[in-house]
Amino acid sequence: MPSRSPARPAGRAPARTRTPATDDGTNATSASATRRRAAVATLLAEHAFALLQQAPEAPFNHEAVAAAAGVSPRTAYRYFPTQSDLVAAVWRQLRDQTGTVWPETEATIIPSLRDLFAQFERNNALTRAVIAAAPRANISQHGSAEGRAAFKRALAPRLAIMSRKQGAQLVATCVAIYSAPFWQMLRDRGQLSPVGAADAACSAMQALLSTSPTPP
Repeated sequence: MPSRSPARPAGRAPARTRTPATDDGTNATSASATRRRAAVATLLAEHAFALLQQAPEAPFNHEAVAAAAGVSPRTAYRYFPTQSDLVAAVWRQLRDQTGTVWPETEATIIPSLRDLFAQFERNNALTRAVIAAAPRANISQHGSAEGRAAFKRALAPRLAIMSRKQGAQLVATCVAIYSAPFWQMLRDRGQLSPVGAADAACSAMQALLSTSPTPP
């Protein structure tokens, strides 16, 4: 006759293998999965960024990024469901690599602008590649959104005494000056030196601010 498994004492549930907890009390398996997801998202963002940098004229989409990263397009869509999500990840990579920062107050606008143009010069090839890729990736939509929000905060006292239309025009012009395309225009079409381009941009920004209403 076949042997029988030893009977379990009545009322006692079978023993379960418990997943050890991490130091902060989270489930170790869950924490590991979270790290894996973060690693894949980072991998995709890095390859998307490299794709724009190395081939700015090439198609930019989930399929191209997935091929560069060695994963399936389905994986790329899982982590970045829309084109906007993918571009946002690239923008964050670009912002971190170039050290792009926005002015926090009106007093820091001119110094920050000069620092920004210096960053464009230090990352000349990358900056130009991103500008060239703009028609396909539209990275500027994310940078412009951050820029508008930053200038609204920095210029809040001025904007408070201006009409909505005037305020929108002031913010929009500030964002246009505080940008890579403006830098490129001064350098290429204006044939200015790096220092000359920075000086011209700062002069334009100062002139703009000096002609807008100031709070009492």
